[in-house]
Amino acid sequence: MSRQNYKIENVVGLGLLIAAAIWYFGGSGNKAGSPETTNSKTAEPAETWQAEYSTCVRDLTCWASKWQAAAGRNCGVPIERLAKLNFKWTNRTFEPRLPRPTWLNRETGTLTYIGDGIEFQNGFGAWIIHTYECDYDPLSARVIAVRATPGRI
Repeated sequence: MSRQNYKIENVVGLGLLIAAAIWYFGGSGNKAGSPETTNSKTAEPAETWQAEYSTCVRDLTCWASKWQAAAGRNCGVPIERLAKLNFKWTNRTFEPRLPRPTWLNRETGTLTYIGDGIEFQNGFGAWIIHTYECDYDPLSARVIAVRATPGRI
């Protein structure tokens, strides 16, 4: 093939990529302000949102799953700092670091997330599996405390 054929293939490929992006990210043809594209949740009154919030904050499964990703991000570094020498996360890529929630204080909505996906290295170079806990306040996105003990959950 000549050099010019590669240029044509690149242009065609780029055109297909742009067409796919337009289709995926909003090729519906509706204007941004049209009634078809407005979110129905923005039109709901504040009382409905507050009712959903108060229902979710009382249910451990709902409340913990809502904040699990943020807790995983915020608790990771403090848990890693518990290692005296070195640490190694053993959970898989899309597996949550904090899979088991429990209430720290139900009235304030604070949670304790528990996991065992880390290994700490001891002074002899051996890796020891640890169970870790992270006390987390989701409303202020603040880590209250972290703990780790040797062994699995």
